[in-house]
Amino acid sequence: MDIDLELFGALRGLEAGDRVALAVNGEHVADLRAALQAHASAHWPSASASMLASCAFATSSEILRDAQPLPADGQMAVLPPVSGG
Repeated sequence: MDIDLELFGALRGLEAGDRVALAVNGEHVADLRAALQAHASAHWPSASASMLASCAFATSSEILRDAQPLPADGQMAVLPPVSGG
């Protein structure tokens, strides 16, 4: 599944337009988290693995947990922790 992921907070500016398109192998938010961590390892050397592990993923109307399915429209946002937590 392809996800268009909008970047916020500390992740803003890491990609042109503050968005990244990711191909996700799976149907759950946990699969998106793994795809983002792989992308970050390859393209964002300054991104902290522990910070990425703490990020929240959201649609335009709700924050989703790792076990929840990805939205059918493929539109999501990633929200890094604020103020260290």
